[in-house]
Amino acid sequence: MTSSGERPRTDRVIVGLLVFFTVFNLTLDLWYVLHSRQMTALVGHHWLADLWAFYSRADRFWVVGDWSLAQEGFNVFFTTLVNLWLIQAIRRGASYRHALQLTLGAYMSYSVVLYFLSAHVGGYPGMAERTVANLALFYGATLPWLIAHLYIAWDAFRVITGRFTPAIPGR
Repeated sequence: MTSSGERPRTDRVIVGLLVFFTVFNLTLDLWYVLHSRQMTALVGHHWLADLWAFYSRADRFWVVGDWSLAQEGFNVFFTTLVNLWLIQAIRRGASYRHALQLTLGAYMSYSVVLYFLSAHVGGYPGMAERTVANLALFYGATLPWLIAHLYIAWDAFRVITGRFTPAIPGR
């Protein structure tokens, strides 16, 4: 905290991002996990199915694949808890906060990069048609997760490594 008792801006940004991702996990992703097997039948009858159907133009395998169901289930039931744990650790100034933050940022960044690379190496097999619009949808819908989690990891890395930097006399 700053001398005025206010949290540093980076902490407020990180907590805001974690709240956003937690709400997303507990709404859109939870709905997807609970209804993934009926997704096709729900298109045209439920707005969330329509939203996932829209994204399926960029990656239809994400909407109906077992890998995506497993990854989204992991995010909903595990990552959401880690997000909440990290929010509490930030609020309390817990000593393990930056290690937890680095772990979360690293594994979420890794999962997004792996998603991008697997699609690229495979020639975008889940994309209905490889167009600029579909590529923009594919990358644009997921890029915020990568950027945010790289920032979360970078902030933790910066703080952790800063604690190991020897003091330079005269500074």
